[in-house]
Amino acid sequence: ARSSILDHVDRALELVMPVHPLHVPAVLAMFGFARLLPFSLPAAAQASLRTVVPELPVPFGLNLKLPLGIKTSSALRTVSPWSAFVGPRITQAIPHILRGAPVEGALLVAGEPASAVSADPDFDIAKYLCCVVRQDAEHLCHSRGERVIVAAALTDYSDDGVGAAVRHWKLETLAERQAFLQSYADRLFDAFLPPILNHGFAFEAHPQNTLLRVDASTGEVRGFVVRDFGGIKVHQPTFRASTGADIEMLPDSCTEAHTMDEVFDLAHHTLVQCQLHRLIRVLGLHYRGGGWAIVRSSFERRVPSDHPLRLAWYQATFELKCF
Repeated sequence: ARSSILDHVDRALELVMPVHPLHVPAVLAMFGFARLLPFSLPAAAQASLRTVVPELPVPFGLNLKLPLGIKTSSALRTVSPWSAFVGPRITQAIPHILRGAPVEGALLVAGEPASAVSADPDFDIAKYLCCVVRQDAEHLCHSRGERVIVAAALTDYSDDGVGAAVRHWKLETLAERQAFLQSYADRLFDAFLPPILNHGFAFEAHPQNTLLRVDASTGEVRGFVVRDFGGIKVHQPTFRASTGADIEMLPDSCTEAHTMDEVFDLAHHTLVQCQLHRLIRVLGLHYRGGGWAIVRSSFERRVPSDHPLRLAWYQATFELKCF
């Protein structure tokens, strides 16, 4: 008879946790109770370092986010108990977050329906043993006749110095690049500004967490998918007043904004500094071509002149993260 992975565990006392193969030594060293089972499952890598796509005969539309003790940019790529805890709670709140958006379908959210994390009281230890189950963005979009592109890929350059967005959409003239930026900015703000304006909720919409949705036949930009809830910001009093709901979080979670300015700051960093700024440079519209005028026009059509978000973003000076 074919052996099952569950035949090797005490179901009353043990839990099977998937672990990235590069991370196995860390788990065995830090958790004395852990046993390595004689099973493995092939999985495809994603551009997001910790997320893998299980390769199954019949895709089930879910990915796995796994800790990996590697430091890239400013953070060790483990998965904290705060992130594991809040993901399913935000997933339950998605209908509230998207309520009132003026453009239906502008934003799809890759939910995190389940997670598991070590119960070690030291979160610096617990973050090494965790798993988050996440909806697959391609699976979400396939039935809509759409394909997804990681937003960060648009700002890559080929060896000859041509940006990926310019090459893929054949943006040969200034007018074509301006029109593409206009479409991108409009779809980006339609997707991510309404949760901020309506509910005090900002996704961490930097280019790796956002995926551009394009028409599979024409390549037309239709909207976005957003993933990863570990870096969101929500101002609970505003969210509660607009939706009647709360998003439960562990104490000291960085996802809780104590003021609306924290929500505005995250949105500016991810949408403007990380996303639009990079795209404008790739399109050659930073020093000429009116790139920033296009972005301001799109923003101002959606945010009233006296709204606190507009006042915050249009300050004479604005604190930015240093790269």
